[in-house]
Amino acid sequence: MGSGFLTHGLPFLRDFRYDAVPPGWSTEFDLWAAEALDQGDRGRRSPTFRRAPGASYAHPTAEHFAPLFVTLGAADSPQPVTTITGYWLGLAKRSFQVA
Repeated sequence: MGSGFLTHGLPFLRDFRYDAVPPGWSTEFDLWAAEALDQGDRGRRSPTFRRAPGASYAHPTAEHFAPLFVTLGAADSPQPVTTITGYWLGLAKRSFQVA
């Protein structure tokens, strides 16, 4: 089991409404991660996430992104399935399911 938003750049948010327009760094990182997850691209992109578009804002430190690697590594299924998308306070809510 894993949980959490896909982006965690709270210090960089400027609009704190629930329906705030997401900042570019949040959408860019979310799209990059969605593509990697959809392609089952765990090995090539995961270790290089620090160079992904928007990564320095989406995850200023790695500890909030590292659980994604643990979840994917513990899964028996080769392909994660995205179950939640969208944004809240401008942060990506993307969640996925593995078995």
